[in-house]
Amino acid sequence: MKFIRLLLSCLILAFTWNVSSQEQKSYYYVAIIDRFYPPMEAFESEDDKTQHRWMYGVVDIDKDYQKEAYYHGDMVQLIANDPSFVFLRYPLAGQRSPMKEILMAINSINDRFDRTPIDSLVLSWESSTLISAFDQPLSRKHRETYIETIRQWGEANPSWHDTYLVIKALESLTDKGVQVFTIAGNSGSRAINTLSFAKGVTTVGAAEKELNYFISDNVFVDTYEQAAYQFIRLDDSNGVPLGYDVDGDGCQDIPISALTSSDKTQLPKATWPPIKGSSFAAPMALKKAFVKTTAQCPS
Repeated sequence: MKFIRLLLSCLILAFTWNVSSQEQKSYYYVAIIDRFYPPMEAFESEDDKTQHRWMYGVVDIDKDYQKEAYYHGDMVQLIANDPSFVFLRYPLAGQRSPMKEILMAINSINDRFDRTPIDSLVLSWESSTLISAFDQPLSRKHRETYIETIRQWGEANPSWHDTYLVIKALESLTDKGVQVFTIAGNSGSRAINTLSFAKGVTTVGAAEKELNYFISDNVFVDTYEQAAYQFIRLDDSNGVPLGYDVDGDGCQDIPISALTSSDKTQLPKATWPPIKGSSFAAPMALKKAFVKTTAQCPS
């Protein structure tokens, strides 16, 4: 009888722990490897800051010929943003080749995984080449053969060696259960992002067919999401501009105070041209994979 009571107590405790664990999983740790504002190095002057923003900024919203203080990674995060996500930024400093810095970031995530696990990684970067570099037609069952080809290229070319190591590092993450989202690539219809070969990654292409002239599409693309974003101005009840909605959820993503122009009275209702690329489809795919209900805009 004592044994039965003890067994029932253990079952109740296990059930309670399981329910509590599910309830506590109300947020997810998402890593983003990308270029963010401000850069890791300090600006030397105001002119240097302006020039740096013009080189790496994504959009000039207020049309004052100064790009806003939002870089590629900032836009990726804004599109993915949700209250259930805790973002871990891994900035690219631009001191080495992108693939080498990406490799260092993924190795850091892998090395710290036991202490700082993540649920997902968004890698909106590519290491592309022509599809014709591989035996035709492309087939998923030949994934390992393609990876071996890249390894062989790396024996003579350091950049391809880094790409090979990035692929293997990504596979180490997916083996741990991390959902990795990468991009189809923006190098044209005849190109392939070789990071797509990594086992377990989700490769995201453009849902807009009219973008297929520069966004790649092939058998390694797993899903398609919105790749073009036109920022919409949000006003209060008196018509006073409050900010801009980036991802179309009706929430303010970029406040008016963040714009570079001193004149906040003549702001466009919508930005043109839109930002576009599979880089911005990947974070939307992440959001839809994890977020099942639309949260209210933060107050």
